[in-house]
Parts: sequence; C-alpha cells; structure tokens
Amino acid sequence: MSESDEKDTYQIREEVANNEINQDGSTETDNNDTDSSLIEKLEYEKNPSLITRYFYAQRYIERQQDEQLQRAKTTSFDKWFLSKMLPTMNIPSLKASSNDYPSWNNSNLALRTTHWITCAGLLTSEIMGAYLVPNCLALVGYVPSNVFLVFCFFITLASGAAIWWIFLMLDSPEYPIKTFADIGYALFGEWGRQSIIFLQVVSLILTCATSLIATGEAVIILRDERVCWAGILLLLAGVTWLLCQIKQLNHLGKICVLVAFANYVNVFTQLGYVGEPNWANAEKISGLSKGPIMTFNFTPGVDLFIKVVAMTNISFVFAGSLAFPEVLSEMRRPVDFWKTLLTTETFILITYLIYGNYYYSKQGQYTLSPAVFGLSNTNALKGLSFISFVTAMFQGLFFGHVCCKIAYKNYFPMIIPKLKFHSKLGYALWTLTVTIVFICIFVISAGVPQVSAISAFTSSLSVIPLTFVFPFSLHLWCLYHTHNIRFISDYDPKSQSTSTPPPSVATFLKRGFKKYPLLTIFYICFILASLAFSGMGLWSSVEYIQLLFDTTAATSFTCSSPI
Repeated sequence: MSESDEKDTYQIREEVANNEINQDGSTETDNNDTDSSLIEKLEYEKNPSLITRYFYAQRYIERQQDEQLQRAKTTSFDKWFLSKMLPTMNIPSLKASSNDYPSWNNSNLALRTTHWITCAGLLTSEIMGAYLVPNCLALVGYVPSNVFLVFCFFITLASGAAIWWIFLMLDSPEYPIKTFADIGYALFGEWGRQSIIFLQVVSLILTCATSLIATGEAVIILRDERVCWAGILLLLAGVTWLLCQIKQLNHLGKICVLVAFANYVNVFTQLGYVGEPNWANAEKISGLSKGPIMTFNFTPGVDLFIKVVAMTNISFVFAGSLAFPEVLSEMRRPVDFWKTLLTTETFILITYLIYGNYYYSKQGQYTLSPAVFGLSNTNALKGLSFISFVTAMFQGLFFGHVCCKIAYKNYFPMIIPKLKFHSKLGYALWTLTVTIVFICIFVISAGVPQVSAISAFTSSLSVIPLTFVFPFSLHLWCLYHTHNIRFISDYDPKSQSTSTPPPSVATFLKRGFKKYPLLTIFYICFILASLAFSGMGLWSSVEYIQLLFDTTAATSFTCSSPI
C-alpha cells in the first residue's frame, strides 16, 4: 500500500468512525446521499485480517472486563473467574499504545440485549430431545447409556467452552461474530464457512424430517379411522411449506418458548402414566411381540450397529450446542456465557437421566422412540400425543424456516451477487428455496418413517462433526494463531498492517505445537476418534433402517402406517 493510499484509507476510516456499518457493507448516516465510492472503499472492512479481528476483540474484552468488575451485582466468584479466564485471552503484542485507533459500532451489536438466564432458557428449549433417550437405554442397557449421557454432558461443556473462548477472541463491536459459520470463515476462510453452512443445512433438513415423522405419528394416534400415512405427511409438509412462504416470522421465537414449556409439561406428565407397554405400537414400531418386561445393565444379544445407533441418538439429543455462537451473538455480556452453559447442560442432563431411566425401568425392552407412543392409557396417549403434535409441528416450522434462511442467504448471493431480498426475483428464489427444502424433507420422512433411524443418521452426518470435531479443531487453530501473533511487535491499527512477515507453515505449526504439545495430541486423537464414530454411525444407521423395513410395519411412500 502506497503512502497516499494509506492516507486515503485512514481518512475514510475517520470519516465513518461514528457511523454504523451493516452486515451488507453499507453505512447508515444522516446523509441519504452517501457517496457510493466511499462504500466501495470500505468493502475490505467486511473481511479484515485475522490480526485485525484479534486487535479489536482484545479491546472489547478489556471493556467487558472493566464493566463486569464495576457492576454492583458482580459476585466475588465472578471476579475470581474473570481474573483466571480473561488473562488466557491476552495477546501482549496487540496491546493498544493509544486510543486514537479507528473505531465504530456495527449496528448488529445494538441487538445484543439478552440476559444470560434468558439464553439458558432458549438453549434448553433448543437441546430438548428427551423422547429418544428411553429407547437408547433399552437398546444398550443402564450402564452404557448413562455413562455416555454423562460423557456427552462433559464433552458438550468442553465444546461450548471452546466456542465461547473463540467467540470472545474474535468478536468486537467493529467486527461482530453472529453465527457458527462466521467463526469458520474467520479462522479457515471461505471453505470453513461453507463446510459449516452445508452441515447446518443438512442437519436442519434431517431434523425437520424427524419432526414431520413425529407429527404424522401423532395424527395417526389421534384419529380412530384409518388414514393414509404418505398423504398425512404430504399434507403436513404442504402446510409447513405454506407458512414458510412468510419470510419474516418475527414472533416465531416467542412461540418456540411456549412450545418448549409444553415439551416440559409433556415430558414430566408422561412419567405419571408410564405403566404397561402399548403392545400394538411396540410390535409395529420395534417389531417386538408381547412378553415379559426385562431391564439390563448391559442389554444382551444386541448387534453392534444397534448399539451404535443408540449412542449416536444420545449424541443427537445434545445437538442444541450447534446454536452456541448464535446465542452468544445475542447476549448483552458474552463473558457471562459460562453461566448459561453450565446451567443449561446441567438441567438437560438431569432431565434426560430422570426421564430415560424411569421410562426404561417401567417398560424395559418395549420402550419406544418417541417414548410417548408406549403409553397404554388411551386418554393419556391421545392427550400427550396432541401436545407432541403441536410441539413437533412448530419445531418443524422453526427449523425449516431457519434452514431456508441459511440456504437462501448463503447460496443465492454466490450466483446473483446483488440479489435483493425483497425484490420480485428475491421472492421467487425464496419460494424456490422453500420448495426444494420441503421436497427433501417429505422424501426423507416418507422414505424412512422412523424417528430413531433418521435421528441417528442426522447425528452421524452432521451433529457429531459440528459438536465434537469443529469446535476443537477451531479452538486448536485459534490457539496456534494467537501464539504466533505474539511474535509480532509492530501492528498498526490505523493501517491494519504489520511489517513482520507471516511465518511459514512449518514455523507456524512448530511454534503452536511447542506451546501446546499435550493439548494438540489430545485434540487430534479426539477429533480422529469422533470422525471414526461418525463413520460408524452412518454405517449403523443404514443397517438399522434396513432392519426396520424387514421387521416392522415401516414402508416407503405408502399409505401403510408405521404405528
């Protein structure tokens, strides 16, 4: 960059220092005739170097720490925790020598008003997957399932802590992190962002298919006369498709909170009605004939692929950890996320342990997935199935809408760079996106009408990589970056440049490994083990689907009901 260009760049930065820079790169000022050339010159502001992200994040961490220590409600434990945690994020080479560096507030930061307790409630509603847990105990027994539940609890805590640390290291008012994909982009570039987006879209489509199956099964339970299974799925998918034509579902988040509350009522009310299994549903869903109820510490005579299915379903019920970055981006004080994380995961684990173990102790090997269909009390079955219908319907709508938004906003702009969301073409492409997504959802749900099979496949293909692989990969890479940046001594925030040449790949890796040898070895081993588990899960879920078609009433694209 020449001296004149550098001066021009600094003048531009000063000119917009107090303006709000939106996600799309435009600036909001009192002058409606903002020079378009100025906006073009600011294009690079959307894609700063990683060092620049770290610099501004360092300043934001410092401000958050000062605010926390000055708050009257900050407890002594909070202060102790901050004193231990925040120094691990300090990069001495990026210390600000003065306060005259360019700064501004991105308009997205103004939306951060959520308290950590509210975020805990939202995350609890996202992660709730208790209906699958009792069947997992039935497939493998008390000991393996409970041990793996506790293991997933600690891994999700570690995964959440890693995401939280990375978020704070990269997030600032100037360059806010808003999604999981933003973290991938900041650390690995475009391929990292696209990998995460693709897995998120796949996960949401498969999750919607699971919700659609649960909704259809609830309709079958509620109706006394015979109805066509494929027709019911097509009708429900069509209704959801129609509702998703509305691009701005502003109040859907509030509805989801009510749905989450209904889920809790459903879960704990079921425990009062658990008794003799529903023999008819047990035979149709699981292919088991009436017999003595048995429970085991280690379920004997179960094939390996069925055990793996049970374990991947346990991983699936912790899938809400995928929303951690999105929740962090809504928090008034992101440094408080550790409270949200610990509260949420503890409550989730306790709920899963109570619900799963109690159900299995009453119904043994006849415990179904979803568990509510194992109730033999007709009135309770229909009443709770209605709640399941409502909650599954709204969950399908919510996840379907989010899936369409992610696909629309990330893929179409790559084809049509200046696409406007509210233009006629934008509406047409939105309808196309919704149509493609819900065709996929219908084909999957009608093709494999079994909740546990689809959830196991979903977990293996997307949830395990996004929960067990990406957070720790990103954390290790971020640690290597921060350590290498410590060798920089002349970073200039005004020009966003340094004369220190970037290290070679070999030097970069050598420095990072020398600083974190044991953590590197552990992370690599754990990531490889997680990828192997994901591969085994894909194999086992396909084998399990084949078994279900051979031994149960499940059929593809027919009127025959799976229950």
